[in-house]
Formats: sequence, C-alpha cells, structure tokens
Amino acid sequence: MLRSRTVAIGAVLAIVSACAGSELETPLNLPPGQGHWRLDPNSPIIRAGDFLDKALWNDPSVLRTADGYVMYMTSSTKEPFKPPVLPFRAVSKDGVKWRLQPNTPLMDVSGTPFVSIETPSVVFYKNEYHMYFSGIHPSGKIPMMEIGHATSADGIRWRKDPKPVITSSGKVREWTGFLVGEPGAIVYNDKIYVYFTAMGERPGGSPPQLQNIGLATSSDGRTFDSPRIALSQSKLYPPERGFPGYSTPSALVDGKTVHLFYDVVHFLKNAKPEWRQVALQHAVSHDGGLRFVEDRGPILRREDTSWARTGEVIGPAAIIDGNAVKLWFGSHAGYDELGNMIRRGWKGPEFGIGMVSTSLSQLRDPKN
Repeated sequence: MLRSRTVAIGAVLAIVSACAGSELETPLNLPPGQGHWRLDPNSPIIRAGDFLDKALWNDPSVLRTADGYVMYMTSSTKEPFKPPVLPFRAVSKDGVKWRLQPNTPLMDVSGTPFVSIETPSVVFYKNEYHMYFSGIHPSGKIPMMEIGHATSADGIRWRKDPKPVITSSGKVREWTGFLVGEPGAIVYNDKIYVYFTAMGERPGGSPPQLQNIGLATSSDGRTFDSPRIALSQSKLYPPERGFPGYSTPSALVDGKTVHLFYDVVHFLKNAKPEWRQVALQHAVSHDGGLRFVEDRGPILRREDTSWARTGEVIGPAAIIDGNAVKLWFGSHAGYDELGNMIRRGWKGPEFGIGMVSTSLSQLRDPKN
C-alpha cells in the first residue's frame, strides 16, 4: 500500500521512491473531465481510521441488494502500508453511511502463495459468490501479483483456491510479464468475464511500463481461457506525455453493452512517487465486451477532489441503481499531506473511499 501493490511494482521498476518527501509537480495535461459526473459532498465517505484503529480503506467492489448495498474493500491489518492487506465487507442502506459486517477480515493468506489479498471483485454466479483478487507475491518476486479466487455461499465465509486462476507469463518483455492483477469481474453471456491489469516492459522504455487491460473468461469460475488485450492506451493518454497506460479496471453490464471503468496512470521521473493513478476513465463496448471506445475525457481527475489533488484516485467500482449510476473509488492525498493523517493517529479524510454519480442516460450518451 500506498498501495502495497504499488510499492511492490516500484521495487523492480523503480517507480516509487523509497522515502517520502515533497512531490515534483508538473502539469499532467489531462483532458477536461466529463461534467455530468457529480462528486458526493460527503466524500471521502469512508475515511482512514473509520471502523477500526489505523484502518486504511481502499479497493471498493459494490453489489446492490434488496436491503441496500454491500461493499468489499481492503485495509492493511497489522501495520499501516505493510502486508498483510486483507478484504473486509461493509453494508449500507444508502451507499454513503457504512458499517462493517463482520468486523474482521473475510480471509487471510494461509494456504496461498501470497502475502496480501487486494482489489477484491465479487459477483454472484451459479448459486454462489465468486471473489477475484490481486494476490500479492513476496517483495522482489516476478511476477509481483497474480489473480486469485475464492467462493462463498453467503458472501461472508470464503473458501480460497490454493493457486492463482489467472497467471502472469513471468517474462518481462511480454504484456503479462511483470504482473496480472486488479481484477474486475462481471457475469455476461452466461460466463464470468474478468478484466484485469497487465504490466510488461515497454519497448524503448519511455515510460518504462506498458500497461494494458486484459480479459479472460470462464464457464466455471476457476478455469479461464487464454487472456487477450481488451484495451490499450489511446491517443487520449499517450506515452509521450508520460502515461504508461491503464490499471484497476471494473466492468458493468447494461443490457448487451459493457461499460469499463479504470485508472489512468502517469509516470514522472524523480517524483515521489513516480508512478501515480491520476484520473478515472470510462469506455464502452457494443461488441460483447471485447473492444472498447473511450469517452473523450475522464470521469474524475485527482485535482477535482479536495483531498487527493497531489495524490491518487484509484479503483473505480460502479453499479446501475434505478436511473442512476453510482461509482465508488479509492483515493489518498499526496505524501506530505498524509503526515496530517498520521499525526491524528491514522485518522482523517486524506485516505479513503469517495463516491461520484451520474444518470444512466448520461452514461449511455455522455454528449447529452
């Protein structure tokens, strides 16, 4: 954490500084945001230190239920910013005020090769819940993360698979070579589609990372076909301006249409950190979730928030709720501002989960 997977990536790619300090700021030249998205005034709606001492909440995955909402999210559990990061479950009547249920992590890393379990993505398929997650390997190992899987009858008690279900090639020059992780699962065409982050080495090395969004599908939840690239960075975020690509995808089914939400990543040499997730973006597919067309600008830029202007906005998770689309996301302030949170006893708005919303008609046609 900031997130632990970011630290793990940085250990090999030198994309995160080893020590905190003032960030080297420069204009990122992001496109203008899509104005129809509205930030909830309570954001961040879940903050550092809520529910548990020193909790740092991140990685939302939200389901709509008859009683309200269920959110799967993560926090470091022993020492802030260090493994193990583990998944928790929270419930809400309105999507803004949340409480843990239960108050303990849903699982630990026992029986797996991982040191942390991050970015849970949960779907209900064939009468049981399936959770896909980023399984973080020990520091210094390549691949740095792979996608794990667990099942549950009630969404609370989980059975983990002992090995990853979507794996990295481990060959750094290949598109899945450094890692596969950050899954976003949907049920579509009577299968599970898992979109995920894949990182390899960029030919020419500027920026050094090459990040695509991949897709693998399964008819049983455990056995997946060969991954393919679903979305590569576009001219909207070119490598010449320091953008390595995209990360942390999640997906949403709207009839026969698939909506994809994801982070835009920026790399700046000698910044602290050098690798940052600076905006949330949306793309849409009308061909069965295989190829996507991006909106002309982001959903939310970090500077559109009051607390993450020099930090990150991370991991969007959206649902359709009647005529509205609600999207939750992780976020944190820049390194210097996180000192305020630490001085308060690891409490405050500098780290937490925010929320934006729009109408379903605007999501379908953002030009309206």
